[in-house]
Amino acid sequence: MLTDAKAGVFSSIAVCSGYTDLRKGIDQLAATLSTTYGVNPYVENQLFLFCGRASYKIKGLIREEAGFVLVNLRLKNRRFHWPRDERKGLIQITHDQYLQLMSEGTFRP
Repeated sequence: MLTDAKAGVFSSIAVCSGYTDLRKGIDQLAATLSTTYGVNPYVENQLFLFCGRASYKIKGLIREEAGFVLVNLRLKNRRFHWPRDERKGLIQITHDQYLQLMSEGTFRP
């Protein structure tokens, strides 16, 4: 689902900079988006990406018509190069940057 998403599937894609405790579930991640980043996680088809300290795992949170979808992605032989400066907050990325992140583990702002 995450690695092969077509353009237009998500209305927006955002990377949450810094470190996220990936033990958090849907409700806690949605609350983090509201309190820490000041965004409404209940808007449909927005993808929010979170990365923990172990850079080979990310979580994606998506609100669909029926409710939230939480997706885990764990890389086998490489790591994600994630923006760790929490002051950058929520970073909106394009679909091309998203595809680059999924294929190469990094994106260029």
